[in-house]
Amino acid sequence: MMPFGVGRRICPGLSMATVHVHHMLARIVQEFEWSAYRAGNELDFAGKLEFTVVMKNPLRAMIKSRV
Repeated sequence: MMPFGVGRRICPGLSMATVHVHHMLARIVQEFEWSAYRAGNELDFAGKLEFTVVMKNPLRAMIKSRV
């Protein structure tokens, strides 16, 4: 779904918003130490078909501040 359509009438803030979202996600990944929820468990990447392909078993992670 596009906010104003496509072409010349595309949302003028789309490129700026995309840059900000990428930057915020990069900072979240950088600021925290990520690990598996239960150490030693193998990750199951099996998928199931719904409206889109989703993980059969949700990915769970533990996050700790790097400070």
